[in-house]
Amino acid sequence: MTRGHIVRTGAVVIVASLLLTACSAHPEEETMRTSSTPSPTAAADPNPQEPVAELLAEADLVVVGKVDSVDVAIDADQPRPRQAQTATVTVDQVLKGETATTITVTKPAGTWYFLTDATEKSYDAKWAGVFTLRKNGTGYELFGNTGVQDDAGALPAFQRVLAGRPERVPAATEAQVKDWAAQADTIVFATARGASDHVTLRTPRTDFSTSATLTPIEVLKGTMAAPMQVVQGPQPETVGGTWAFPVTESGEDGIYFIDTSSGTPTVLNTTRPSQINENRIPRG
Repeated sequence: MTRGHIVRTGAVVIVASLLLTACSAHPEEETMRTSSTPSPTAAADPNPQEPVAELLAEADLVVVGKVDSVDVAIDADQPRPRQAQTATVTVDQVLKGETATTITVTKPAGTWYFLTDATEKSYDAKWAGVFTLRKNGTGYELFGNTGVQDDAGALPAFQRVLAGRPERVPAATEAQVKDWAAQADTIVFATARGASDHVTLRTPRTDFSTSATLTPIEVLKGTMAAPMQVVQGPQPETVGGTWAFPVTESGEDGIYFIDTSSGTPTVLNTTRPSQINENRIPRG
């Protein structure tokens, strides 16, 4: 074990990621009108046969951390599979096990991803996130199809499973949709782009905000002739959190229920807007 302060895991730690949750695997009866835009609730799942529960069961250590240095620099243009690497990782949070605040991590040869100590656009580059590790001599070795999970939904998914809950969060219930529809002055299928001056959560690849600009695609109730500035309404406290607006140029498409009665347009959704099925919205 690397010398240093010992970090111990305890009860599930719910940090700023309470704003987020893993994307729902709840099947909808109809195709949802959404885009494939990455969202704060979309956990990476390149290998669906590798559920979080299995990773936790097999791991000696699971941490949230950041790569400080790496012995072999790999370029994103280098073809897969990638060679072995050894990195020094700073541990920010321990989800399983117990370790020092700085550890040595080995990435085995043959992986599709690579480690880096710098921020890169390439999805193959991993510099921070949830590290799933097995003991390897005095250090640890990454395992699994994706040894470092850096999508925004990864940490909430691990938190949920550790709390004894399903990895994925169900989509909004019929009762929830009906209630939001009744309260909303406007219901719109729109693209949301989070405001960079109201960021409440930063993840390796995307920041998330509690306010956004909605650009209407189709108005389902009420009126919205132009883009509208909105804020996120109160969210329930739950392990892994709910959702937030991604601060990206492409934004995220979804169905938003908006209450304008307070003078500040407020989005009522408490589940991911992009998982709302238009056919479930009450008409008339």
